[in-house]
Amino acid sequence: MSEKKEYVMNPYDHLKAYDVIKMLKPLLESNFYLRPEDGKLKARQVGISSETPWVHIRHGVGYDCGLWHQITFNVVVSQLPQEQKFVPRGCHKCWKVVVKPRTLQQLFNLLELQRILDRPSKCGIEMRQTVGGLYGGYFYNHSLDEGLECYDIVKSEMLRNEYLAPLVSEVDSEGLTTRIILKRGCTEYEHAIGDSSKWSITEGQDFIEDLIDEYVVNEQLSMQQPDHIAWSIKRRWIEFAFEHGDETYALYTGGKPVAPAYVVYHQPEKEG
Repeated sequence: MSEKKEYVMNPYDHLKAYDVIKMLKPLLESNFYLRPEDGKLKARQVGISSETPWVHIRHGVGYDCGLWHQITFNVVVSQLPQEQKFVPRGCHKCWKVVVKPRTLQQLFNLLELQRILDRPSKCGIEMRQTVGGLYGGYFYNHSLDEGLECYDIVKSEMLRNEYLAPLVSEVDSEGLTTRIILKRGCTEYEHAIGDSSKWSITEGQDFIEDLIDEYVVNEQLSMQQPDHIAWSIKRRWIEFAFEHGDETYALYTGGKPVAPAYVVYHQPEKEG
């Protein structure tokens, strides 16, 4: 058995490697401070977002998107050279069934389907410029096998819904459904790191994530979305549909436009 090599750092390289303050400086310039009792980074305020476009049905046990995506990936990984970038290790076990409604009516039907299934899920309007389509729904799973099972369950339920069933019939040249898919991790990871089937966890990644786990205070909160926040989000869904020319918005406004219609002065077209 070969002995594990030990690499001895000089003092400067050692300090650079362990400089958590430098690594997490963007947090200290925003909502975080150094906790007096131990110097760990802690958020000044932890609250429920009112600006999210998503209505959440249930949060999944074991997911820590706030730490893994918002801090590890967005703050730390973004500062690394391309060849050192990585997908947070917890996210390697995230498999999402994604449903892509075409209309607001389908989105509200998907929301009801998610409530019936009562699985870790969310749906809403798609605001990211790197994701095509107006609407999206997500079901979260911890493994590929669990994701495949969830895919079959969601697809079956969609086929029982007259508004969602047409989405299942949309397939590509290989016969794969395009409006309900199973993918791995967050879209941003594939854009930054590449093919999700080739993700790996490196020793350097473990070193960085261990430092983050040790020096960032994790509140481990699982906050439920109150009704009044969901009401505000749904109102924005309707306004978003109107803004983007989705005429099914009128099903939720009593047929009235969200904004006053134009006064027009041109003449009607003559028949024949």
